[in-house]
Amino acid sequence: MFKYQDFGLKEDNLYEIIATTYSITKDSKEIKPNASCMGIRMIEGDQIQISPFYGTITYKNLKEYSMIAINFVDDVYLYALAALKEPDSPINLTEFPSKYYDFKYLESRAMDVPYIKKAWGILIGEVSHEFQKTKNDELGEFIIPVFKLDVIFTEKLRETHKLFNRAENLALEAIILATRLKIARENQNQALFSKIHEKIKDFVENTKRFGKNERALKTIYLVDKYISSLID
Repeated sequence: MFKYQDFGLKEDNLYEIIATTYSITKDSKEIKPNASCMGIRMIEGDQIQISPFYGTITYKNLKEYSMIAINFVDDVYLYALAALKEPDSPINLTEFPSKYYDFKYLESRAMDVPYIKKAWGILIGEVSHEFQKTKNDELGEFIIPVFKLDVIFTEKLRETHKLFNRAENLALEAIILATRLKIARENQNQALFSKIHEKIKDFVENTKRFGKNERALKTIYLVDKYISSLID
């Protein structure tokens, strides 16, 4: 039985993770992994709840193959790589780098599931139920899908007691805001775009001020490059 407490999780709390899903190439010979930044929530019955937006690769892969790996990662730069990639990337980040992937073979399903090999722990979940809910925030009102996952495999790859320091927390917030900045631009909401942009600039400046955290600074550099492409 899955003991979520072993991973430091608490029921109904929201956690930022990197989710890895997969698709199968047309010739059925290759597994194509995908990594995305996502929020997860523990719910009753030791299930995990996750809500990818319609149209995302994560949603499409979950609908077709029902399997996902929840990666607990303590390197904030990997969150930036997962969140800011896009097909026509203005910063030449079209895919999450393949060097960070590995595959876990599940005997119970006779299949390989991609995960992030720098994760300190992974949970592999299988979709048990899907429904919809309405989400309201400053970006507007959206209907989003919600997947309930049964955890079918767990592994702690290494012991860690690391907590993000202040610079890393600010860098993570900047990543999340950068993805929202793009939506504001697509919606042509200039007031919201300016508001989010100012928040990001504050996070960037404070991260630099806090200092000598190499991964946080590398993350901020990537975020800065990304938001500059949205302004040009």
